[in-house]
Amino acid sequence: MRSWNLEIEELLKTYPKYEQYLLVDQSIRASRAIPALIAEGYAKRETLQVFKKFLRDAIGEANEMINHIALAKAKGYIKPDKADELIQRYHVVGKKLTKLKENWKNY
Repeated sequence: MRSWNLEIEELLKTYPKYEQYLLVDQSIRASRAIPALIAEGYAKRETLQVFKKFLRDAIGEANEMINHIALAKAKGYIKPDKADELIQRYHVVGKKLTKLKENWKNY
């Protein structure tokens, strides 16, 4: 299975050059931040509050990606069906992270 981040980064290569330091850079940072924040939060999970902070930040990055993809869709950089699929995937990630944050003791 291909890495989700690699899939996003391949898609971002098709954006116009003038978006390189705007939408592309922000999208790469947000997409990479999600797994990095989860990993860092898990490593620093001495207290539930600390771990939840990292999960909240990861949820925020997932929401940021939804916004970036919706903007790219509106500008015609991504085909609508592909954009909708990616947006749905980020919604699922956000929901799963929210559930993990709310029920950490049960995992």
